[in-house]
Parts: sequence; structure tokens; C-alpha cells
Amino acid sequence: MKRFQRWRIVAAAGLFCQAIMWASTPIDTVRTQQGSIAGVVVDKESKQPIPNVSVQILGTTIGTATDMEGRYSIKNIGEDVYKLKLSSLGYSQHIETNVRVVRNKTTVVRELALDEQLVTGDGVEVTASLFSSDNVSPVTNYHYSLEEIRRSPGSAGDIFRAIETLPGVASSGGEFSAFSVRGGSPRDNIIIVDNIPFDKVSHFDGGTEEQEAQGGRFSIFTPGVIDEANFQAGGFSARYGGKNASFVDLKIKEGNRESATMNGTYDVLGWEVNYDGPVYLHDKTSLLFSARHQDFTTILDMTGQSDLGYPSFTDVLLKSTTELDAGNKISLLAIYSPEFFERTINNVYEIEGTDYDNQLARSTDTKYLLGLNWRTLTGRTSVLENSVYYRGNSAEFRRSNSYVYPVNGVVPKKDEAYVRKDYYRYDSEEDEVGIRSQFTYTPSVVSSVTFGIQANRTSFDYSARQIDPETLFVFGPNDYRPDPAKKFIVLDPMFINSVQKATKAAGAVFAEYTYSPTEALMFIPSVRYEYSGFNERSYISPRVSASYFINERVKISAATGLYYQPVELRTISLDVRNALLDHERAVHYIAGITAYLTDDVKLTAEVYHKDLSDLIVKTDRTSDLRKNTGTGHARGIDLGLVKKFVGHWYGQLNYSYSSSLRDNRDGLGEYRSDFDQPHIFNILFGYEFDSEWSFSTKWKYATGRPKDSYTIHANVFNDPAMMRYSKEIVGNNTDRLPDFHTWNIRIDYRKQLGSTAIVAFLDILNLYNRLNVNEERFIETTGTIDPKGFQILPSFGVKLEF
Repeated sequence: MKRFQRWRIVAAAGLFCQAIMWASTPIDTVRTQQGSIAGVVVDKESKQPIPNVSVQILGTTIGTATDMEGRYSIKNIGEDVYKLKLSSLGYSQHIETNVRVVRNKTTVVRELALDEQLVTGDGVEVTASLFSSDNVSPVTNYHYSLEEIRRSPGSAGDIFRAIETLPGVASSGGEFSAFSVRGGSPRDNIIIVDNIPFDKVSHFDGGTEEQEAQGGRFSIFTPGVIDEANFQAGGFSARYGGKNASFVDLKIKEGNRESATMNGTYDVLGWEVNYDGPVYLHDKTSLLFSARHQDFTTILDMTGQSDLGYPSFTDVLLKSTTELDAGNKISLLAIYSPEFFERTINNVYEIEGTDYDNQLARSTDTKYLLGLNWRTLTGRTSVLENSVYYRGNSAEFRRSNSYVYPVNGVVPKKDEAYVRKDYYRYDSEEDEVGIRSQFTYTPSVVSSVTFGIQANRTSFDYSARQIDPETLFVFGPNDYRPDPAKKFIVLDPMFINSVQKATKAAGAVFAEYTYSPTEALMFIPSVRYEYSGFNERSYISPRVSASYFINERVKISAATGLYYQPVELRTISLDVRNALLDHERAVHYIAGITAYLTDDVKLTAEVYHKDLSDLIVKTDRTSDLRKNTGTGHARGIDLGLVKKFVGHWYGQLNYSYSSSLRDNRDGLGEYRSDFDQPHIFNILFGYEFDSEWSFSTKWKYATGRPKDSYTIHANVFNDPAMMRYSKEIVGNNTDRLPDFHTWNIRIDYRKQLGSTAIVAFLDILNLYNRLNVNEERFIETTGTIDPKGFQILPSFGVKLEF
């Protein structure tokens, strides 16, 4: 299969170049090449419109000011990509980048929120900055715009692959887009989508025990629908709860009420169609619609990786936004994301050599979300934001085994191989109805207070069935074996088969106070109260953060707080007794310094320590019962240098050092957490040659993830005619996988041809085709270890936009 490695790069580059040649063919264009820019500016806290804000196109004398409703419009602008500078007395200045003007259309800029600032009697000079989003929180906060997400090399527009570049963030790379933060698990991160908690944001979030721990593989969001993303690695306020590692806030793009844009693409992975524009039935309603289907059959065949199986998925997203009047705005969000995966006997026979991975699988999983957001300006200094939602997923999983074992050196023919079909079946249904309401009151420029309440009702219906006993050839020191002399485990169906159903309610209230007695100082205490209907317990989480500007360019910050994380529904489904588990507990301690070297360059350094207790641990492979016996800690330092997109280029240089240890209190002592990676280094560089061509590249290095040390036992059945090996774990995470490193590149091309644009891209993940191992699978028929991981993964396409 390796003979395809060079061919696939040539094929991808050839198709990309062919598309560019076609796009460059001259055609007649319309005479006018001018468009318009429009938008609205509001106060960050109260969401009130800000009048008389100066809006200037940087590098020109063109500009305007907002009206009494905070709206602005600049007409008759030449087709190009611009930066807007916003300034108003008493507010921080802001620079909005990547505002693309297209002929005969109005570009509607996202709603821009400015921070109100205290103006002293001596006067304060406030300089414009590309990091105004840092004011969201005292501790280090990272902001990604739509264009920054799209341009991230190797991400193919996937927001979660873009985030992995940030300090303190690790991922398995390759097939996995899920990320871990500061030694935690990918399941420890809060993800908010348009004010709605929604953690089902990745496709193929499962598989083997090792794969399931690493999270999902592909985001459910198509490139271009995430308007902005804010990321905080810890120390986030009490507005958010339910997880104890990091916080990601995703804002879905609002449709353009002024001009319609449609585009579509068809490439080696599948197809995609998008609409962004007015509804026409109502002049103050916009619509964003995006749909795609991706099937990896062709690309895996091209890259010699067809033995992995064939995944495919579909994503449909719709968002409609209506401005009812000057004080009320509503938006409707709908997401539907089904997926399918199958690995058959045909995939087994694609494996070279004799170390056959005989496991077969078939799975379907459908994720969905329906949400409504309503924002009401309740007064000149207050705003009420309400969200109601219905979310869930429906999944089926079937596991089979093939018996492809060489006999006297001869492999049986495909149609002669025995298949043990669907010996394990798992079905699940989850749904949740919830409401979240938040009221913010800003009595003065120095303070604001936010109160909120949220409640949800969660239902689940799980069933697991194993047809007959299964032999496990991997075992550890705590796994129950009736006869310790036998070097394997026979797992009886009675320990697996179960049906679990339940409907429970949960709720939370929170309060946050922001106080800035001077322009240099910010202090934010907050508290959260949570109640769980599963274990019928209550939790109180006090938190506090603060920042102080030593001068106009240097800020120091600190944060501490208590965070709780409930048991996952998946864990409850395995054993109903798990519902009584206590919430996992984490205490964050964070201190940092940020230096704004220039308006477009930021240097950050942040140290942290996390104390962990009541961690949920699995003590025995033969039982699904969990315990709250785990403790641990994580500590480290994150260093980041960020250059925003100004003057044709942008970049990042990040390094993280960390240590993350756990102790299950089982007598075996401390061990490395699954995502303990002491050294992580990223370097990213991007350059825009002109309005048509741009290039970006990224290199990432990370210490290999921990793995168990083991001993191999031969002929465990004492039957030479049925030779089997087993793997006995003798050390928990005492060894490591090979170090991870990858080089990604991306080339973008855009050509405007009259009212139509040709948009083409070539995005290559892992250009030098390194096998970055994310799992080592034990082959019981040979006693060998099969390293698993993605290698090169090219994606390319041509999109018509009109």
C-alpha cells in the first residue's frame, strides 16, 4: 500500500493546479467592482448600541460614524480585503481584520462589542489593538476569527484542529480533532455553541478503549460557519460549569441580511453547499444554511489506509436571525449530524503481512440540536439573554470478529474466513431539554453584575448485549481472574448485558460581579451553585480572577476557583450504581503576565497548578462499576507569542511544559495521566501574497503520550494447535508512545470573475508522511504489537461562490 504515498501528493497537487488554471482563464467582468460594508457596534456588557463610534478603513481616508442604533454603512468601496478601526470616547478601540468586500454586495461585519473604559481627569490614551477580545477575562484568553480558523494549516477549516496550536493544548493529531488541555481528558472541556451547552461536536467519538479516551475525529461544523471562537485554558468564571478543564465559546455566523452569497464544492471527500443571505419574506431576518457530506472511502484507498475501514458523515446546520425591534433579537439554530462507519472482512484482507487486526465493526450515530436564543435590552444599562434548547443523539454499535489466521503459513481465502457476527451490541438514546437565562446590569463604568439560572431534564435509554463469553487477552494486576494461573480473562455476558433507563433533572444558579475601580485594575469574583438529580447532591463553586496593567502594554493576572464535573451518561449506562458517584473536583491556581509588544504582537506566560480529587476510576476490566477514589494534580507553564494578521503575514510560536499525575488509591501509587505530555511546541506562519494567493504552514512537536509497560505470555491455552498470546500490564503508563511531530501546509486561492468567485485550496496534514502512533493494538494470534495512526492526509477542493 505504501506505493501510493508519493502518488497521492502528486494527484492532490495536480488537481489543485488544474483548478487554478481553469479559474485563471480570463472572462468578461462587469464594469463596477465596488461593494459596501455594514455592521453594528454595541457595549460588551449591556449589549446597548453605541452611537457616534468612528469606523475607519485603515490605510485610507474612508470612514463613517454609527447612528443612534449603533449601525454604520460604508458604500462604494473597491473590491479588496480591509481592516476596520473603531474608536469612541470612553471605550476601548478595536481593529477588525479580514473584512472582504465583493463587488455588487454588502459585507455585513459580525456584531462588534466594545469595552467601556474609565476616563480619568488627566486623560487616558487608549491605543487600538488586535487583542481587544482579551478583555473577556483577566486570565489568558485566545480568540479565533472565521478567517483565522480557515487559514490554520492542516485543519481543513476544523475549529478544534485550529485550537490545538494554542499553548497547553494537546491532541493525538491525524484522525483526531478532539483536544486535551493541561493534562486533562478531551471530555473535560466545556463547549458552548451560541450560548447553548453542546458537547456532541465531533464525529466518530468512540472505538477501542484507547480510541474512546482520545475523543472525536472530525468536527460537525463545516468551514465558514464558526464566526468566532474564544478559548480559555482554565480559571473561567462561574457563568459556566459541568467541566473542570477548559472553556470554548463558539459563535455561529449570522446570515447577511443585505446580500445573498451561495457556494458549493465537490471534491474527493464529497460535497458541500452553503447559503448566506436574507430570507426575503422578512426584511430583518437572515438565514445561514450549510450542508455537507464526506465519505473517506476514496481518500483512504488513495493513501493506502483502506484497512482502517470506511467512515462517512453528513452535517446540516441552519441559523435564522430576526431583529424584532431595536431591543429584541432572536435566533433559531438547528444542527443535524448523522455518521456511519463500517469495517468488514474486505478491510481485514487489505492488511499487509500476517499481523491481522480481525475486529469488525458497524456503527451509526446521529447528533442533533434545536435551540432558540432571545436577547432583550431591558433598559439603558441592562440586558436579558434567554436560551432554550433540545439536544440529543441516537447511536447503534455492532462488533464482530473475523478469524483470519494463517494455517501452515497459508492465509484462508476471503470467502472461507469464519466471521463471528454481531457478538456485541450496544444501543443508546439520549436527549436533553434545557433553559438558560442570564441578566446583566451595568450601573456604572466601573462595575457590572450578572445573574443567571439554568435547568435541564435529561433522559437516556441504553442497552448492551453480549451473545456469549468473550476472551480478553489483555489484563492488569487489579483485574479479577478466578484462576490467577490462567493468563487471560473470560468475560461472561452476565457482567455486560444490561438495560438502563432514567430521566433526571439538574439545575444551577450563578452570580458574577465585575469591578474596575481604575482602568488598570479588574477584579471578578463569582459563585455557582449546582444540583444533580442523579446523585441528589448539591455543589457550590466560588471563583475569583483579577488583572492589573503595570503600564499600557503589560498586564499581570491571577485566578483561582473550585470546579466540579459530573459523571458522564455513558458511564451511568454501563452500571446504574455509577449514577450515585460524586462529582469530580478540581481547584485551579493560575498566574500570568501578558505583554503587548506592539498592537499586533502579544507575548504571554502563564503558570498553573490544579489539585484533583474524587476522580472517577475504573478498577477492574471485568466490571463496569466505577469509584471516586482517584486523586491527582497537574502543573506547568504555557508560553505564547502571537502575531496577528497585519502587513501580509501572521504567526504563532508556543511552548508548554507540564506534569500531570494521578493516583487511583489502589496501592499501586502515582502514575502519569493518559495525556501527560511534558513538552509541546508549535510554530505557525502564514503569508498573503496578494488578494488572490495565500500560504500557511505549521510544525508541531509533542512528547509521546504515556502507555503501559507489559509482559507477553505465549500459548496461554496450552494448545499448540490454537496458539494464542496474552498481554499482562505490569506498569500503568510507565512507558511512552513515540514522540509526535507533523508538518502541515495550506495554499488558498481566490479569483473574482464578475459576480462569481472561484475559491480553491490545498490542505495537507502530515506532509512528510510520518506515522504518528496514537494506539498500539495487541494481536493475540502472533503476540505482536500493531502501531495505529494516521499518516499523510491531503484535502483539496474548488468552490464556486456567487
